[in-house]
Amino acid sequence: MAKHFNRKFVSNIIGNLKKNGFDCNTLKSNKNKYIISKDGGEEIIVHSGMSCFHPLRRWLKITYDFNLDC
Repeated sequence: MAKHFNRKFVSNIIGNLKKNGFDCNTLKSNKNKYIISKDGGEEIIVHSGMSCFHPLRRWLKITYDFNLDC
C-alpha cells in the first residue's frame, strides 16, 4: 500500500520556495520530509503537510526575512 503524499503542500509551499531561490530537497530516508535552505545557509527539515506551515513560515521570517504567502 502506498503512503500518503501531500500534493497541495508540494505544489503550493515547495513550489513557491523554489521560485524564490530556496533549495528544497527530499530526505534520502523519507520522501515525505524536505530539507529547506537558501545559499548553503541554515537548514530546516519539515514534513510535507499543512501542519508544518506556520512553524515553517515563522522560521523563514526569522531566519531569512522571507514572507511566505500562499
